[in-house]
Formats: sequence, C-alpha cells, structure tokens
Amino acid sequence: MDESDVRDFQTVQQQLQLILLQKQQVDMQLMELKKAGEEVGKSEGTFYRFVGSVVVPKKKEELKKELAEEKETLELRQGVFGKQEKILRERFDGLRKKLEAGEGAVSG
Repeated sequence: MDESDVRDFQTVQQQLQLILLQKQQVDMQLMELKKAGEEVGKSEGTFYRFVGSVVVPKKKEELKKELAEEKETLELRQGVFGKQEKILRERFDGLRKKLEAGEGAVSG
C-alpha cells in the first residue's frame, strides 16, 4: 500500500459520488417528465412551456413529442451513468480490498 493507492481510492470515491449524484438528478428529471406527460395526456387546450426565460404556447401533440424526446435523451444518460457507476464500483471495491490487505500486512 502506498500513497498513490490512497490517492486513487479517494479519486475513484469522489468520481463515484459525482456519478451517483448525476444519476439521481436524471432520475428526478425522468419522474418530472413522466408526471408532465400524464398531465398533458389528460388535459385539453393550449399548453405553455418555458423556452429559456420565455413562455411559449405549444400544441398538445407537439408538446407530447418534445417530452418523449427528452425522456429518450434522459434514459440514454441514465444508461451511461449506470455503466460508469458499475465500472467505478468495481475499481472502488478493488482498491478498497487492496488498501485493506495492505493495512493488514502493515499491522500484522
């Protein structure tokens, strides 16, 4: 066990925390999109949507299409974050075991 192993462990730990945070944010955005889609589906009339700092009117079908496209994009991001999480967890666990084994050798 050396300093570079400890630094690697800390770096991977930080990366994993960041990925988990980003994944959680995407999960929340997907939930919001699902709720918005449900509301659009059961409502009629004119819809309004923020585009930057401007509110613009949208037709129901146009809005449903936009929401579906956003959902698809977020699901892709969710998949990427899931793969990154898996890779980082494996590295994290490997480094943790290496550090624990090194501590045992030092104290033993």
